[in-house]
Amino acid sequence: MELRADRLSVRHGGRSLLQEVTCTLPPGSRVLVLGHSGAGKTTLLKALAGLVTPASGRVLWNGEDVARLPPAGKRARQAAFGMVFQTDALFDSLTVRRNVLLPLERRRVPREEAEARADEVLRAVGLAEAADALPERLSGGMRKRAGIARALAASPTVLLADDPFAGLDPGTARQVARVLLEVAGSGSLVVAAPEAPPELPLSRWLYLRDGRLMYDGPPSPEVETQPDEALA
Repeated sequence: MELRADRLSVRHGGRSLLQEVTCTLPPGSRVLVLGHSGAGKTTLLKALAGLVTPASGRVLWNGEDVARLPPAGKRARQAAFGMVFQTDALFDSLTVRRNVLLPLERRRVPREEAEARADEVLRAVGLAEAADALPERLSGGMRKRAGIARALAASPTVLLADDPFAGLDPGTARQVARVLLEVAGSGSLVVAAPEAPPELPLSRWLYLRDGRLMYDGPPSPEVETQPDEALA
């Protein structure tokens, strides 16, 4: 799926979160969204997934204006997305396995296939032995991995990951990076994070500052280490 932000602006509570952002992400994109806290990284991911309403401008999926899609059509297209949130967003009353099964059940995947897929992604993120535990019994890093497993379960063609490495030790971060690449396959992978492990090669960088897109291009050490000076 091609994702496009066309002069996209988002406001909340009188505050501007994104300002006139324009970018096109073709199918198979590998993108790292950089920026300081409050720069608009999370808002851009949510807008691309159709989870926030633009104040102006448009988000387009394969050329279709998301705001003009009927609710049923929008929900059907959103099935192509997997979203890893900053917080794990788990249901504390459900076991880890049940949390991972939810997106598969909503897509009406046959029970046997859904359970096999849930167990597969839990093994991939190192949580097979915690499958029957409640989220409250997990460490912060384990909860993050459970949230990632849930996003990966439905094999999305567009994977949007909001700071998926926060709170993870370097070894776990490398493991999660490999899983993200494997599951993304030939689909698109967009990661918003202060930085990404070397194991996660992302060929395009978007740098946001105060809600504005300041850089769109190949990886640049100057943008990563001294972005404000590089873009001055």
